[in-house]
Amino acid sequence: MPKKIDIPEPEENLKFIDTHCHLPFPRPKRNDRLPSDEQQYQDFFKNGGAYIITSSIDNSTLDLILKFIIGKERMGFTCGWAPQTVTYTPKFQYEREWKKWVDYIEGNQENYLAIGEIGLDFHHAKTLEKRNKQVTELKKIFELTISYNKPYVLHVRNATEHEFDRGNPKHRFNKRDGATKEILNIIKEFNVNPKKAMWHCFSGPQEYGISLPKQGYILSVPSSAYSINKWRRVTKNTPLNSLITETDSYYQHPYLRGPVNVPLNVKYSIAALAFSHNVPQSIVSERTVENAIKFFSLDID
Repeated sequence: MPKKIDIPEPEENLKFIDTHCHLPFPRPKRNDRLPSDEQQYQDFFKNGGAYIITSSIDNSTLDLILKFIIGKERMGFTCGWAPQTVTYTPKFQYEREWKKWVDYIEGNQENYLAIGEIGLDFHHAKTLEKRNKQVTELKKIFELTISYNKPYVLHVRNATEHEFDRGNPKHRFNKRDGATKEILNIIKEFNVNPKKAMWHCFSGPQEYGISLPKQGYILSVPSSAYSINKWRRVTKNTPLNSLITETDSYYQHPYLRGPVNVPLNVKYSIAALAFSHNVPQSIVSERTVENAIKFFSLDID
């Protein structure tokens, strides 16, 4: 049995930015142990938060965010059409919902910080047909937005071996890095500047934790890296100047499973990075805040 690694708790007086959470978001109907959305927001800034960025995945979550952020300081949002949205939106609703989303991002570019989350998720799309649909829709997003000069927040999830499409066993998507390679090909096709792309909740494969930053990409480390070695391992050799922090709330809790995570837990991302990189937490705090401000062009006093 592997030995449990004890990582120091987050220190007091850290500054931090949660670059990717989902506040507000539809809550689970059962066993909801989360504080209210307002309480999560207040707790974040009372305990060292410098800025919070929430992400929509479709029109319904965008509507929730637009209502919540009214009057909120040091809070921005990204405007996303997630791969899960592509896969799970019913066919009879899809074109109507897509058009509504397009109308918003075209007409409100001054309101949101980035396009995302967008990307490929071959866990949620397990057949070649569904994966090709995600690819097609992602290309439409890049074609539509490449002239906006906005950053992109990428959701990239490769299929594990048991999720390979057995009907198309030799297809290039049936690789441990199938989604990663495909999205890199699409980015190249649309001439997206790597410095304008963030890999949210980066989960590997491990070699990409080295190669992607060399190309200019930013990788985001979730709060679950505090207790799950996989999340630390994939960015252990990534330079700090290529890393930022997130919670992906309300999932990716530092040490619990289930929908119980909150933006304040982003401080555990800092603790995890300090441990994996063998540097003081204060250095990680300073560097990741600087990186986030630069990537999202945040206006923070």
